[in-house]
Amino acid sequence: MVALSLFSMQRFNTYMDYSNQMDHTGFVITQVLKTELSLRDIDRSERGYMITKDTMYLRFLNNAVDSISKTIGKLAVMTADNRDQQKNITLLKAAVAIRIAAARDNINYVDSANTSTPSKYYFDSRQLMTDCSRKLRALEAAENKLLMERFKGEHIYEELTTDTLKYLLVIFCVVTLLLFGIMIKELRGRMKYQLELQAKIIDLKRSHSELEEIAYAASHDLQEPLRKIQVFSNMLLYQKTGSVNDEAKATLERINNSANRMQLLITDLVSLTNLTKTEELKSATSLDKVVKYTLADIEDKVAEKKAVVEVQPLPVITGYDTQLKILFRALLDNSLKFTREGIKPVITISCEIINGHELAGVNPNLLSKKFYRITCSDNGIGFDNQFITKIFQIFQRLHTQQSEYEGKGIGLAICQRIMANHEGYIIGHGEPGMGAQFKLFFPVEG
Repeated sequence: MVALSLFSMQRFNTYMDYSNQMDHTGFVITQVLKTELSLRDIDRSERGYMITKDTMYLRFLNNAVDSISKTIGKLAVMTADNRDQQKNITLLKAAVAIRIAAARDNINYVDSANTSTPSKYYFDSRQLMTDCSRKLRALEAAENKLLMERFKGEHIYEELTTDTLKYLLVIFCVVTLLLFGIMIKELRGRMKYQLELQAKIIDLKRSHSELEEIAYAASHDLQEPLRKIQVFSNMLLYQKTGSVNDEAKATLERINNSANRMQLLITDLVSLTNLTKTEELKSATSLDKVVKYTLADIEDKVAEKKAVVEVQPLPVITGYDTQLKILFRALLDNSLKFTREGIKPVITISCEIINGHELAGVNPNLLSKKFYRITCSDNGIGFDNQFITKIFQIFQRLHTQQSEYEGKGIGLAICQRIMANHEGYIIGHGEPGMGAQFKLFFPVEG
């Protein structure tokens, strides 16, 4: 379509060029005719003075001479690009100059002579007039020839331009109809996709409801048998101490410990599922206040570890105050938990505004968005980055149950869920024996 449009414009421009050239040729012919009229005025003024000796004819003569000089000057300018016409104009100038000189000589002769017999100057003027007329006819004939050539070119390109515009209009209509058909097809496809998406959303809501029912069962129905296991094992362990041997006692303690751990896991699972549905409303929340509250809550742990916590100014975001406190509590607990022996723990929390280039691997559409990047780093035991996906999964630990480091492997899963509730992201980076770093990305509003 662009190529056809450019081709059509080229045709139209050529047509306009021919049209302008025709107008130009018409102006040249008009000047030729004005030159001829001026020559005739010179001739009439000369003969009128010869007959009447009225000085009025001399004024007419001078006016005609001035007019013909200007007209020939315009002709020279208007035909500057035509070498043949320039030659004709040069010859015409010379002939007109001789004709004007002959007319003046004839008038001088009339003024000085007392006879009515025409002088030879008058007969010379007649011949010179004929010569000037011949040169004007040659000039006019050349312009008429150019006019006919340009008229033919204009006519040809007028037809070509008209046909091109017709074809272009037809092609535009066909392309428009084709694009309209494609648009309708695409729209139908999108509508079908939208219906499928709505069906999947309905299925997702149903699955979400089922998960909530499972969470409810875990928090109520599944904990009741665990409590009974704990009660009965304690009854055997503490009320029947005389009839229970050491081996049975050890077994009962293991049963009781497992039941306690199971209950804690279920409690954490309920905490995680409860984050998917909250009755709390989002509000403007100062992360500075959230971190200060969290540090006050774990003041004993910080003192016990003799840790140094450095907190730079943090922004105010729109979020859930309670969830944000859980988020920073989990991150600080991790940093205080996984410390190196003999190394004073140093925890740093900082903030800066960035574009989403660090999240390109998560979603390329985030590159142009702005985020508050909250970085929580420590100098603890760190971790191998090959396990970065595992640490955010529920009940996944990088250490065995018998490890000196406590935990159930749900803290970072809760952090990830909280960041999702705030339309944000969390990524981690660690180096074994050097420390860990977790980056929280909260979208900048507006």
